[in-house]
Amino acid sequence: MFTRKDIESIDRNYFTVKSAGCYGITLQSKNTKHCWYITSEEYGQIKTCTIYHTHHEGTPMHEHGHGGCLNTCIRKIKDHDVYQIIKDSKKHRLARDRRRMA
Repeated sequence: MFTRKDIESIDRNYFTVKSAGCYGITLQSKNTKHCWYITSEEYGQIKTCTIYHTHHEGTPMHEHGHGGCLNTCIRKIKDHDVYQIIKDSKKHRLARDRRRMA
């Protein structure tokens, strides 16, 4: 279960918080515009989170991973953003180089 402290700790300079409750939080990265849904799950004494992801708001999400707590999930999302930004910059550079050669 996410606490009020967990929810208040979300970096709002980095994310737009679409919704936040005790069992689920929906975020949108301001860097990539990717949307994320993090669920809080409890199985007896075991607590875990599942991360869901989509590249475009309003499209179906897919499972993206797990984390032990909200902070771990947010760190994984930020790492994915770095990966995505690097990947996109390489893709744009290749397309630009192809146009120059044509």
